[in-house]
Amino acid sequence: MVTTYKLLAYLVAIIFLASCGSSDEEEINLLLDKRTSAFELKDPEIYSECIHEDYRVTSGEEVVDKHKLVSRFRDQASIIDTVSFGESERYIYITGTDARVMMLSSIDVKIDSYSMTYKAKEVINLSKVLGKWKITKESMLNLLSGTMILDN
Repeated sequence: MVTTYKLLAYLVAIIFLASCGSSDEEEINLLLDKRTSAFELKDPEIYSECIHEDYRVTSGEEVVDKHKLVSRFRDQASIIDTVSFGESERYIYITGTDARVMMLSSIDVKIDSYSMTYKAKEVINLSKVLGKWKITKESMLNLLSGTMILDN
């Protein structure tokens, strides 16, 4: 009888401790929130912190690495006056140390007197390395799409 109570107390303690740590889904949401903040603040350093060092995406004949991706971010952010994201829908699928996120976002962009709101659909791949989730591939979100200023 005493052993049953000890076992039950042990299980309750384990469940409590396990629930105290943040889940992978929560960590991914925090990373994606940080990425959104980087866009809204137009801050390439914050954006860079979200991207995996080994980021490599082939776009046509061009290979886009982390450096080139952050450079594109910097170029687009320098043209935009303001950008803000509405609440996005996120669908997170985790398999071990890899994850895929599908996001639907409403984005407001202002450049000079030109304002535009559009819906963006993105697919973002992530990997967990050394306990941290980082973006390994993302849809090429072009904040200036439809503005006729820049279309990649």
